[in-house]
Amino acid sequence: MNIFKNIFGQKTITENFSSAIMNSKLHHAYLFSGPAGVGKEAVVMEIIKIMNCLDNTDKSACGVCSSCSEFGELRSDDLMYIFPKSIKKSDSEKTVREMNKMISDNLKLKGLKNGYFKLPFKLGRFITLDQINEIKYFSQFNSLSKYSKFVVISNADKMNKEAQNALLKILEEPPKNMYFFLITENPAVILDTIISRCQNISFPLLNEKDILNYSKKFFPDIDEETSKELASLSLGSIDKFNMLLTEQGNNLINYQSEIVRLFLTTTPPETLQLIDTFIEDAKSMSDDDIDFVIYGAVEKLIIDSFKADKETSSEYISNIITHFQRFNYMYRRNINPKLLMINLYFNYREEIKKWKTNLK
Repeated sequence: MNIFKNIFGQKTITENFSSAIMNSKLHHAYLFSGPAGVGKEAVVMEIIKIMNCLDNTDKSACGVCSSCSEFGELRSDDLMYIFPKSIKKSDSEKTVREMNKMISDNLKLKGLKNGYFKLPFKLGRFITLDQINEIKYFSQFNSLSKYSKFVVISNADKMNKEAQNALLKILEEPPKNMYFFLITENPAVILDTIISRCQNISFPLLNEKDILNYSKKFFPDIDEETSKELASLSLGSIDKFNMLLTEQGNNLINYQSEIVRLFLTTTPPETLQLIDTFIEDAKSMSDDDIDFVIYGAVEKLIIDSFKADKETSSEYISNIITHFQRFNYMYRRNINPKLLMINLYFNYREEIKKWKTNLK
């Protein structure tokens, strides 16, 4: 029996949690890892609502009772939601008040979208010792509503060393009737001793059907053809799907198309002009944006280049993917971007040439 109503995909994970909740076998601490936009926070929010719902006659969360509303909007007194805040001790009282209002409004929006919402403001560099120490204060008081208490640490990989050590001490003797959920895209930087005290759940990418179902629920006005196109471009992430609906997303799709054109149809000097343009534009892109452009472009290139032959092309496809991965790795290490792009261009052309020669 699956008691999770508001989760897109992740069937195995939600079925396992359904069993754990109904049999009262929920572990005291979990580490949720996986790419952005695949439902890690959505599953956490649903677990919390299910466990505290006032009207869960079918074992699921009703979504409308006062408990579901409070936990769903991340504003319950029995929930501590920790993330890397950018508020500084030197900020004025007015700045702090405005920042807290913005944070509160966006956390409420995250709740309205069942957790499928990336905070739109710039996060801080670290989760600090002071934030983790607040857990100790939070744990001293029993729930007035007799609910379970929850600590959710979003971007858990951003905990600095002192914060991680403090959390470890708490997890070694966890407070009674309190559950911890650590959420991260990068578990490798979390202390092994913390990981060993958590049940580790790895979230895979979503498929296009899952993302289309999300689109139908939250964006019913988008026509089916557009939804399918955006779902195919979102690379298994609802965060990317949401981003593609923005002006920024439209720009990235255009960059992708230009990269595909660069490799498929251009010759010098146009090739060099497009390379210069991309390098200049990339200066304003985040690492995630560049990943989206590069890996989306290589997927389109492979589909377009090898559509005439699928049996003898696997070796060349693998080589092309490796060339693009190497480019991205070297680009992030500030190797001369123009030389990297020119080299990638010729490597791609060479693989296509070898493949066509092999066909003859």
